[in-house]
Amino acid sequence: MCGIFCYICLTNNSADGEETLQSCRNVLKNRGPNHESTVWHESRVLFYGSVLWHQGASLCAQPIETDQTVLVFNGDVFQPREDVSKSDTLWLLERIESCRNEADLFHLFACLRGPYSVIFLRKEENRLYFARDAVGRNSLLFGRTRNGNVFISSAGGNAASSIVHELPPNGVYFIDLDMASEPDSVTLLPWTDDCTQLEQIFCNKITIRPNVQLKDYPVQMDSFQHHFNFHTLLANESSTEGDIFDRLLRHPEIKNLCNQLLCTLRESVSERIVNTRQHCKMCLETQEACSHAKIGVLFSGGIDCTILALLADEFVPPNCPIELLNVAFEKVNRSNVKLPQIDWNVPDRVTGHASLDELRRLRPNRTWQFVEINVTRSELNEKRNTIANLVFPLRNVLDESLGAALWFASNGTGQKNGASYSSTCRVLLLGSGADELFGGYTRHKAAFERNSSGAPPEDSYRKAYAALEEELNLDWRRLPSRNLARDDRVISDNGVTPRAPYLQEDFIALVRSLKAYQRCYHPLGPGIGDKLMLRLCAYQLGLTQACMLRKRALQFGSRIADRKQNASDRSTYLED
Repeated sequence: MCGIFCYICLTNNSADGEETLQSCRNVLKNRGPNHESTVWHESRVLFYGSVLWHQGASLCAQPIETDQTVLVFNGDVFQPREDVSKSDTLWLLERIESCRNEADLFHLFACLRGPYSVIFLRKEENRLYFARDAVGRNSLLFGRTRNGNVFISSAGGNAASSIVHELPPNGVYFIDLDMASEPDSVTLLPWTDDCTQLEQIFCNKITIRPNVQLKDYPVQMDSFQHHFNFHTLLANESSTEGDIFDRLLRHPEIKNLCNQLLCTLRESVSERIVNTRQHCKMCLETQEACSHAKIGVLFSGGIDCTILALLADEFVPPNCPIELLNVAFEKVNRSNVKLPQIDWNVPDRVTGHASLDELRRLRPNRTWQFVEINVTRSELNEKRNTIANLVFPLRNVLDESLGAALWFASNGTGQKNGASYSSTCRVLLLGSGADELFGGYTRHKAAFERNSSGAPPEDSYRKAYAALEEELNLDWRRLPSRNLARDDRVISDNGVTPRAPYLQEDFIALVRSLKAYQRCYHPLGPGIGDKLMLRLCAYQLGLTQACMLRKRALQFGSRIADRKQNASDRSTYLED
């Protein structure tokens, strides 16, 4: 994980580049506390990189400059490779330099496994390339300064006076630095047909090439074939006795799919735990072997994070604890009556303890460090400016609430067993994507129910599932801009790398090959029907209690948000 930044001087005012970098430097440095440096290319293009060292036997300083290339890379490459002692950044550099043309480059990045954002200059072409992975897991911003120059950065910092947008993860972009007439004109090599809003972001200075045909794409969704239907299976049951999960798992196709999902998710969790330095925050610099926690889970006690915690146990060394980071906020006091003490028993704290008990029952030999992160309103107010800079350029009430919850959770300063404690983990596992993939939001249930009446039962269900399918696809397309880039900026500010196992390429392809009626079945009600297929996986793992917990949004479960506010309203604080 890194803070990456690139500035293209278009006005012969290189001092503007240093000034723009300084406005972003604090948040960029926090993302990569282990090393930072800069490189100027011909006094026209400034590169900056700050490194959070995870992969490779030794730290790989950035930017990397060779005779052919200048590269800054923020991400994790999970491609199988022979020499695991080599940094994934160096591995990527070699492949960039072996590419003969833009088609080769496009294929390289379209097929890259893992979250990333990248900026690199090909000196011979005099082209600057930049991209985010197709899922949009890592942040990359595109901005113009008041002086008319261009910058690309993983975080915006105090650049609020500039025009800044989140870069859509639509493909590989490049700027041809030799085009004297329009040196800031952008070309896109797209890997998606959905390229809306690009003209606005790039001020109509963008050319979109026809889609390039991919060779040997690593995951083919049509290779998965599943023919069951929850509605039909349950409607045709001869007996309704026994637990609903037991009954469904008696069907071989359901059982086989659960095994397939868990096998793929297990591989994803393994990649995100094994591919990292086995040192905690405190011991990385000295390289001393330690038994402190290196892996944490953003832990509300819900089904998504509890599955990840249980699977993480299989790959974390037995002598190392796993941190379960659970955040709670002081309730807004509207009565102005001084309360004797703050009640930290928020909904996520209650479910967190309940799921902790279940993890201890299933894995009694593991040390589970439950970290209670309690945030007062005064502490929240002290950090609002920091959080606003990280959330930028987003400005909604929801962004403010979730940004605050994720920042304090990943900061990890709280209590463990009643004593003060600071998290030592450098990797934080998140349940991001599970709700979008498996139909976990209230709006999914609403879309289903809105279309399931006023017609014969079979026609009704067909219409309802078509509407649900459309809602799931919409949520999937919006995930990078609504959640992922913001969460990456906020969490990484604490020198922690967020990793989202549900968003691994193979797992995504497997789940998205399923129809809506194979992912959830809302007539069974909340806590069962939503994310039904994932709940069946949890049940099969032995999580018989967590599998029935109702979906609760982080902002309400942690009590950071006020339910009276409209989530889509502009935050008055972030506007300032």
